[in-house]
Amino acid sequence: MPGGWLSRLSIGKKLALSFSVILILLVGSLSASLFYLSRVNSYVDRHQRITIPGVVTASEMLRNLSDMQTHMHHLLEHQKGEEQASGFKTIADIERRTLTALDTYQATHAVRTHPVLYGMLQQHGRGDLADQESQTIVAIADGLIALRAQREDIESALHRNDKNRTRAEPLYEQTTAKTEDALASLIELHRKIDVEMKIEGDRLVDEARTIVIGVIGLLGLLIVSLYLMMKRLVAGPLKRLAATADRVAHHDLTAQFEPWPTHDEVGILTHSLATMLVNLRERGTALIRKTKELEAFTYSVAHDLKGPLREIEGFSSLLEKRFEETDDPQVKHHIDVIRRSALRLTHMIDALLKYSRLEQQDLPKQRFNILEMISNLVLDRFAHVSGPKPKIHVDLSFADLYGEPISIRQAIANLLDNAAKFSQHQTAPDIRIGGKQTPTERILWVQDNGIGFDAGQQEKIFGLFERLHSPEEYEGTGVGLAIVKMVMEKHGGRVWTDSTPGKGSTFYLAFPNSEGAISFQQSAKTPS
Repeated sequence: MPGGWLSRLSIGKKLALSFSVILILLVGSLSASLFYLSRVNSYVDRHQRITIPGVVTASEMLRNLSDMQTHMHHLLEHQKGEEQASGFKTIADIERRTLTALDTYQATHAVRTHPVLYGMLQQHGRGDLADQESQTIVAIADGLIALRAQREDIESALHRNDKNRTRAEPLYEQTTAKTEDALASLIELHRKIDVEMKIEGDRLVDEARTIVIGVIGLLGLLIVSLYLMMKRLVAGPLKRLAATADRVAHHDLTAQFEPWPTHDEVGILTHSLATMLVNLRERGTALIRKTKELEAFTYSVAHDLKGPLREIEGFSSLLEKRFEETDDPQVKHHIDVIRRSALRLTHMIDALLKYSRLEQQDLPKQRFNILEMISNLVLDRFAHVSGPKPKIHVDLSFADLYGEPISIRQAIANLLDNAAKFSQHQTAPDIRIGGKQTPTERILWVQDNGIGFDAGQQEKIFGLFERLHSPEEYEGTGVGLAIVKMVMEKHGGRVWTDSTPGKGSTFYLAFPNSEGAISFQQSAKTPS
């Protein structure tokens, strides 16, 4: 909420807080996963250290019992004398190994020797497996002790040559069978314990999965909440600010920046933009007033100057007629200088007024036939040219253009006049008008084979009253190319030139290709 403590934080602090919570959740999720993974690994380790070795040990004892029974049967049926003594010794060794294996099992593999494993069975309600294991171990121990006693009885009977020894063999076999059954039960118990361990492992994996899914869900909810919060507190206001700023950029000073109650960067930006807009309105009002005053002053001065200039030009014409028959060339020269200077100043004032009017105008744009306009211009400009008539080549890849036709006609006419003027001393003046279309612009150019100019002068030639040659060399007001630049700026286009001294010049006009792309921008000097 805008009025809450969160809205009073800066955007950086909001992001830091959000990412801190996300980091905490990620760390928590990772920690929980590692914790449950360690517990699962502990049960896998117990399976490898307890269950498998326990079954192996029990299987080894079961195999020993089978060997003991086989040796006893072979001893009684086939061996005599010293062979019997050796057989009894072998059986005694197997008995010792089996008892040692049982002690090892009871010390390292029995459930009650491992509190975690025993606790797990208690939690599963299978504590009876531990009790059964203890009882089975006791039964196996009793069976092994009984087998040892019976083996000693059989050995004593054989030494005494007692006829009753035949009853001891079936008893030995019965005891062996009971002990083997106990060992088989022990192996089966271990398998059941192993099943419980697997169940516990699966439970731990499920719990870990549930926690991770929960944390991921919470993390997703937090990210969505962060997105909605930033959209409401940052993106939304910035979008509205951008829309208002775009209106201001397009000279709509009636736009209003809505106030934003937070004190973060967005609020500061809104306040700064609102202050800037107030200043723009004040300066715009003052600029309009000054512009109107300057326009009135310009027209007044121009009118006041043109009157005396007309009188100077008129009286100089009278003087020229009066001294027409005189033989004094200096007088004629002075009168001619006065007359031509007055005419040049009159032309400069007219050009300056034309430039001023163009600067103040809003140019209503439309789509028109540029090819037809150029054809009419060439006909108007060069139909009655005295001296060598330039050869005109027109090659446009497009016929229509979007812009204000009158100002564009003036710009192209100025370029054609320049091309004709600076190529008039060539034996075969040649002017080429071409154009091409790019994805973003329609480019038109006027090329001549005139005197050209140095590349370092490109910045200067588009300035107002900037000239590269004296009026005696080439006449002109120094306003024509400034008008060309003004027209292109009004159309949001670009103007630049490419020239080499003695090899002619090419002037390029680049217009935005679509109507929506028209915007004010500074003209470029080189093609992009």
